[in-house]
Amino acid sequence: MTSKNKVKYRGSLLLNTVLSAAAALAAEVALLLNSKLADVILCQFGFQGSVASLSGEYNAPLIFVYLLIGICVFAFVFGMLQHRTLKYTRKISASLQEISEGHFNTRIPVRGDNELSDIAMQVNHMAEEIEQLLEKEKQAEETKNELITNIAHDLRTPLTSILGYLDILSMRKDLPEETRQNYIRIAHDKAKHLQQMIEDLFGFTKLSYSKQTTNMQPIDIITLLAQLLDEFYPVFENNEMDYEYHPDASNFVIQGDATLLVRLFDNLINNAIKYGKEGKLLIVKTRTQKEAITVDIINFGKVIPQKDLDRVFEKFYRAESSRNSATGGTGLGLAIAANVARIHGGSIAAKSSLEGTVFSVMLPSTHEENIEDDNHAKQEVSDES
Repeated sequence: MTSKNKVKYRGSLLLNTVLSAAAALAAEVALLLNSKLADVILCQFGFQGSVASLSGEYNAPLIFVYLLIGICVFAFVFGMLQHRTLKYTRKISASLQEISEGHFNTRIPVRGDNELSDIAMQVNHMAEEIEQLLEKEKQAEETKNELITNIAHDLRTPLTSILGYLDILSMRKDLPEETRQNYIRIAHDKAKHLQQMIEDLFGFTKLSYSKQTTNMQPIDIITLLAQLLDEFYPVFENNEMDYEYHPDASNFVIQGDATLLVRLFDNLINNAIKYGKEGKLLIVKTRTQKEAITVDIINFGKVIPQKDLDRVFEKFYRAESSRNSATGGTGLGLAIAANVARIHGGSIAAKSSLEGTVFSVMLPSTHEENIEDDNHAKQEVSDES
């Protein structure tokens, strides 16, 4: 509540008091000056004579009546002047009663510029905050139910397959060795898939619903990406893919958690291989600036429709064409990547066209050595040319 509005409200109250007192005084003076009128009024109350007799003595009952008349005039005038304020106060009181009964969409109209209007604004703000908290609680409950539903759906499928193959292996003793080994391999792959889904689930819940303890330290993103791509070499070979790495600087240091950053780029590269392997090529390139680095991971698989592209970072979201046993994951990989980027003060975006699907990760940095290294790298490029 501002001091300006306090002064306005108290000034208005003082003015109404002075006006009411002036009206009461004027009524008293009018009665005293017009003795006949006073006598008529006093006779109505059963009194005879004037306030002061000829002998100079005062008539106490008559003085009391005069005072009573003055008080009545004061109360009437003050009530009339304060009528709007009293009506507004009752409106505030009624609104507070509605809010206390659970009608949090109730709002008080803000009138004037005084203490009462400040109270109305504060009550409206309180009701709005309560309404938002209830909405968040409702969304949290819906998210929890969605989480349970999706977990049940995604874990049931591989688990059912594992149990099915194990039942066949235990009951069919006459299976050919080749078939037996094939079933064991499938069950093993399903178990690994199930393990990955559980790890994704734990990782996502840890990042989203609990306080994540991060181990921030200087990390060279250029080197980290090079090492990670080297580790993916067998995966590229198995999927008959090639990869290209095009860093635009020799190094770029940020403050980050190495484990989380590896998780971020691991998820993005895995996603690019899973859905872009038919394009036979994955490209990783960096774009360094003074205080940030952007990493582009590009694949040349099918174009992602805009309706799916707008939601790829939502938890559990997967395009329907991708929900199959060969490629379908938990739908948490990209959501985890987005959370990791957010934890590091960065952002992640995606775009898809006939020229390729690009996932871009922006990570900020305040390391001064990046500027020196960038200038040095540019100088080397200039010397080579």
